Amino acid sequence: MNLVHHLVVAEMLRERLLWPASLRGQMLLGAIVPDAHTEVAGLGRAHLHPAPGEDAVAMVLARIAPAHCLSRRPGRAFAVSCVGHLVADELTRTHTYHLPAHAPTGFLQVDRLEEHDLRPVFDMERLARSLMRAEVVCTLAPLRADALDHKRWELLGRHPLTGGRGTFVVVEPLATVARRCAEEALMRLYASDQGAELLGGWRITA
Repeated sequence: MNLVHHLVVAEMLRERLLWPASLRGQMLLGAIVPDAHTEVAGLGRAHLHPAPGEDAVAMVLARIAPAHCLSRRPGRAFAVSCVGHLVADELTRTHTYHLPAHAPTGFLQVDRLEEHDLRPVFDMERLARSLMRAEVVCTLAPLRADALDHKRWELLGRHPLTGGRGTFVVVEPLATVARRCAEEALMRLYASDQGAELLGGWRITA
């Protein structure tokens, strides 16, 4: 998965949990933080991704910084999305899925949607704006907040986030793969007492 695809998983997680749009920015940041190792000399992928067999939920909860992030809803949303990224990496690492030639990034811009179209839909301008405005208050140790901020701005320069106004549908098979990743991340969280605590009592609709 590329980083924009990780944003899709984060948004699917948020929608599945019925969490408010006010948490979108932190979830988008959480979706990219494991790959922000590229912003720090001497820091490699292994520093922010679990070792084979290591539990992704336990790793995120142990590495979240500062620790008080988990006491507030934005920080907990950030942590949940970090888990989503790590689970998505695990599920897609050895799986190759081929996107259609007309949508090489996994997205197809449309002028309007048919009423019967049930595919995931993303307003890229809204997504980019949420990512742009989110304050970096949490990270994964040993990554510093400024490195995550640099990664955020690098990502904002990528298509289709640079496409400006427009509605995009997520094409198959990416839509199914991303949905599966979000669902598996939720199952991993619910299987852990600490992970379930992050999710409990949060069914907010406004």
